[in-house]
Amino acid sequence: MRRCATLLIGALLLLAGPALAQAPAATADKVKAAQERAAQDYIRHGLILATENRHESAAGSFRKAIELDPGNAEAHSLLGSTLAKLGKDAEAEAALRQAVTLRPDYAEGWHYLGIFLEEKGRKGEAEEAFAKARRARR
Repeated sequence: MRRCATLLIGALLLLAGPALAQAPAATADKVKAAQERAAQDYIRHGLILATENRHESAAGSFRKAIELDPGNAEAHSLLGSTLAKLGKDAEAEAALRQAVTLRPDYAEGWHYLGIFLEEKGRKGEAEEAFAKARRARR
């Protein structure tokens, strides 16, 4: 009887094995998708705050978006632009550069990096960023 039960349990585990192995992957995919959606919500919230000139709060929203989706180039770019308005130049440049590192084809990211560099009097670097923005748009 015991041997029969052991064989039955073993057979069930073999049959269910692939489904059990896929369950964690499916759950992880759902969690990632939910985090990406939440990050987009934080980006939208940050944009609203930025239009109201509430830049500190906007930066907080963009940081939350990055926390949820570290690979989101748009969130890094928006954070950089917002930090620049707050006079936090080193952090701003780092965030803007991170955006184009994550997505080298991100035309807007290159454009905003160019604006930042131009405002800092770094004309050569700004022109290079603008050229990359133009190439990315093609």
